[in-house]
Amino acid sequence: MTIRTFDQWASERAQTLPLASLKNAVIGVEAAHFLNRFLAPSQEPLLSAVGGCPLGLEFMIRNELDALREAEITPFFVFSGLETATRLDRFGAAAVAVRSNVDGFEVYQKNQAAQAVRLFGTSGAIRPENLYRYLQRILRDRSVDFSVAPYNACAQLTYLANHPSRFIDAIWGSSEVLLFDVDKLITSIDFAFQENSSQKTMDFRLENSKLAWISRRSCEEDLGRISSDLFVDACLLSGSSMLPTFPPLENPHFYRRFTIRETVSMLVSLGRNVAAVCAHYQDDQQVREMGYLDKYRRTRMLIKHHVILTADGNVEPLDSEHAPRDVHEFIGQRLPEELYFYLSRGVVGPRPLDWLTSGEINILPPLDGGESEEYHKLVRDLLTPLRTQSLGLLAHSLTRYYQRKDIVVRCWFEDTPKTISLKDIQSPQDSIAAWSVKYAVIKDRAGKHKSIPGSLAYAVESLGDSAFAAKTITAKSKDTRPVRNPLSLREDEPNVIKVLDIKEEVICNALWRFLQLRGYVDAKHTLTNWGKILDTTLSSLDPADHHYEAAFLAVELLRLGLLNADPMFPKYTGSPSGGSEEDKRNSLLISRVACLGKLQHLPRGYAGPLSRHLLGYNSIINAVRGSLRDLAEVSLVTLLLNGNVDRDRDDWSELGLALPFYEDNNCALGLAVKTYFDELATRSDPTSIETRDKAKTKGTTWMDHCIDFAGNLDAAFRLWDAIFAGVKVAGKEVKDGVMWAEADRWLTGRR
Repeated sequence: MTIRTFDQWASERAQTLPLASLKNAVIGVEAAHFLNRFLAPSQEPLLSAVGGCPLGLEFMIRNELDALREAEITPFFVFSGLETATRLDRFGAAAVAVRSNVDGFEVYQKNQAAQAVRLFGTSGAIRPENLYRYLQRILRDRSVDFSVAPYNACAQLTYLANHPSRFIDAIWGSSEVLLFDVDKLITSIDFAFQENSSQKTMDFRLENSKLAWISRRSCEEDLGRISSDLFVDACLLSGSSMLPTFPPLENPHFYRRFTIRETVSMLVSLGRNVAAVCAHYQDDQQVREMGYLDKYRRTRMLIKHHVILTADGNVEPLDSEHAPRDVHEFIGQRLPEELYFYLSRGVVGPRPLDWLTSGEINILPPLDGGESEEYHKLVRDLLTPLRTQSLGLLAHSLTRYYQRKDIVVRCWFEDTPKTISLKDIQSPQDSIAAWSVKYAVIKDRAGKHKSIPGSLAYAVESLGDSAFAAKTITAKSKDTRPVRNPLSLREDEPNVIKVLDIKEEVICNALWRFLQLRGYVDAKHTLTNWGKILDTTLSSLDPADHHYEAAFLAVELLRLGLLNADPMFPKYTGSPSGGSEEDKRNSLLISRVACLGKLQHLPRGYAGPLSRHLLGYNSIINAVRGSLRDLAEVSLVTLLLNGNVDRDRDDWSELGLALPFYEDNNCALGLAVKTYFDELATRSDPTSIETRDKAKTKGTTWMDHCIDFAGNLDAAFRLWDAIFAGVKVAGKEVKDGVMWAEADRWLTGRR
């Protein structure tokens, strides 16, 4: 997202202005650049060691959004969407980032805390796109507009800035924006805050706030009055997210430590032409193996004719009049414009769409390193049916081209890929077509239950009522002719599927379709055995804990045979260390359950004990969570694609954010529970009230910024109770039932 070596060089040439100079302006914000500032090592250095979202992220974002509002500046956020056909290989970069994390745990185990913090902080293992949904939810809550670009946010921002209507007055983004037709770029905004200790808030100081900006023309002048084309070429050869660095620039025999100036000098000395440069270094093995000149040419075309979403809702290339016919060669296969629209409004995320257009699913190593065979089996085998469901459901709402496509699954840990052949998949559309329940039926049931329509809890618990479940089956039309326009159906036609309108009914039907695809609901819309287990688990929760997603994930993990005390990570450090083997086994199982929940924490970086073992289990949780989110999104977007939902609406982003599983979790609550049990194991009387109280009191010394350590433990144990309630009714469905009962008895004396 930045041009390598350029940012440091350009920072010395940046100009500053008071933030107040943008009063009444609309600024387009590149979301990835905005988020990257919060992923810097100085913010939360242990983030990659615990996973999830930065614990202080929401607090900082809300402060900055409030500051912009106070300064009377309107931000418009743009997120990157699909990856292009010229995307770089991420396996290498991910392996480097994860290696830094693994090294961090190794030195942490040797009590070299400072070195460990440095390695965790600089790993870069958590990427901005992991936080897109989280940021979108905050923007929605703050009534800040956002859009998702068809592909690169920089291109979309360029279009918005250069449009005759001037949709935005300025761009705040990464240096890659300068690769497009943009001259002035805001590179950073320094928000001045002063802590108000009496009210425990941060007061914004507009008069002390500044912004830094650079001009592409000024950069071209400083680099020797070079042309715009030469500037772009120099930036591309230096390296960016679009094109890797030209290999000879990284060769110490040629350049000790290259800068943008050296890149320009190389181009100028070799004829100001990249083809001539590649010809000069034709004997360089890396240049040949990478096919660097071809990659450069594709990237050049990508920049000139990048695909954007126009103000009229069309998806077309920049400079469309001169665009070649083979745009798909460097952009990727085209999707229906309707689907790009749903992507732009956040109804569906880019991941399942990327799979279809690229024909590839690339599985990268997780934060812990992914050295566990159980994790390999999960991402390679156990999650394949979930991915297949998502792809099959989506493809059968599109053209025949996608319905017959092969999707190659590549894992970082093995050389032989697997293939999902969509032509062999029977469309799941017919099996879930009877879900078109209107709000009148939903509302009537809602008055008899504590859960809210549109929530995961309501979707499950409502079907526990057989009378209500019978009402949810929507009869198909007696007329076998296809309904061309569902919006034309009259309300007095009882035998046809009605179009859905109100947000709650749209989300409820999407979730019910999702539950049926996952096997919790049968064709008669009644709960299956696993559906009843899930219902028991959810109904056993304390609503105040907000653990519904955690409980759902627990049931999914039980089905996969992954919620137990098996030694999944024998090479990892950080498993329970105290007491007997029984103590360790029970502590491990309960700590893994706690990893599903959330630690109540002050809005600042985590500081406390670490465990690579629990981070590894957190990776399992988040892999399952991500696949569930994909299926939920596809269940929603296919309702829209098939014409089952009224499209005349303005709550598009509300639909996408109403679905569950959008936020990755960390393992901090699991760490709290494990540390508590480890402390009890050092005592001769671990079950006495006095020992337990002392251990809970010490919690604030283990985790500096934890809010109510004892209260967090209680919430974790209530989550355990609910999941154990589901295990008890599961019977033989859960093979580890005896182990769970033993752990529950063990926990009774230690809560």
